[in-house]
Amino acid sequence: MNKKPLNKNRAWFTFKNQSGQPAELLIYDVIGDWAGLSARQLVSSLKDLDTDDITVRINSPGGSVFDGVAIYNALRYHKANIHVRIEGLAASIASVIAMAGDTIHMAENALLMIHNPFGWVGGDAGELRKMADMLDKTTEVIAQTYCNRCELDLKAMLKLMDEETWFTATEAQGHGLIDEVEAPVKMAAHFDLSSFMHPPQPANSESENGDKGAHALAVMTLCNQAGYPEMAEAFVRQQQGIEDVKARLTECETIKSLCAAAHCEDRAGQYIQSGKTEAQVRTELFDLLLQDDDSINNQLTPDQQDKKIQPLVDTQAVYRKRNGQSAA
Repeated sequence: MNKKPLNKNRAWFTFKNQSGQPAELLIYDVIGDWAGLSARQLVSSLKDLDTDDITVRINSPGGSVFDGVAIYNALRYHKANIHVRIEGLAASIASVIAMAGDTIHMAENALLMIHNPFGWVGGDAGELRKMADMLDKTTEVIAQTYCNRCELDLKAMLKLMDEETWFTATEAQGHGLIDEVEAPVKMAAHFDLSSFMHPPQPANSESENGDKGAHALAVMTLCNQAGYPEMAEAFVRQQQGIEDVKARLTECETIKSLCAAAHCEDRAGQYIQSGKTEAQVRTELFDLLLQDDDSINNQLTPDQQDKKIQPLVDTQAVYRKRNGQSAA
């Protein structure tokens, strides 16, 4: 639905399925095959996942309508309980994916937007009519998806979509689109919303707020690029500086490498989430490896004690030969 990918070099979703931890799907960018990651890969990962609960965390302006519908269907058909958390923005097709949740929670300062899908086509009048017919059908299917979550009828929902409606968390809850409003998340949702008709304007443009927003965006970008988007919120809450964030992300990669070298890859996620340092991880892995080593027995058995062991080098023979040669 949104036509502009943010960054072709950045993955738009992250799938977390570490041993002993709840499964998480994080959608933190424009949805679609912009970075070599298609919905097919995501759907395949979901299909193979054997778990009772999946948390879907969303901060996205939307993207490919067909990729989004595929993700929605994969989540709805999965046996697990789906828990959706809208953390910043769920706009366009991202709001449709959110509707797949058995429970949907939304941060107090987040936004949810619904609108009519749009697309592009080149060709003659017949091709344009086909596209228009397809968009009409897609609009009705999406509207019905929203209606399945709330008490609005199809006509009322189509009107809201046609007007491009932006909901605050309280408004979304009032319309039945979400279940619960959560505490605000101190992480700005910075996206290019110029393709929409009525994007919200910043409530406060003072320099202090602008600096905080820019810092939060920088932190989120660093975490996304490093493959740890879920860590951004904690960094922002703790008011970590950019250099400290970079240092911790580098340390996380080192921890993963240490665990891989020790053949304990499944421990990396636990170490990182618990905030352990590189030094602490080295110590724990070293102790773990020592526990696995077989103890060394330095005592000879009775049989070995009675047995005459041939030395590797017969030094007495060497001396005898040398002395004999000297005497000659």
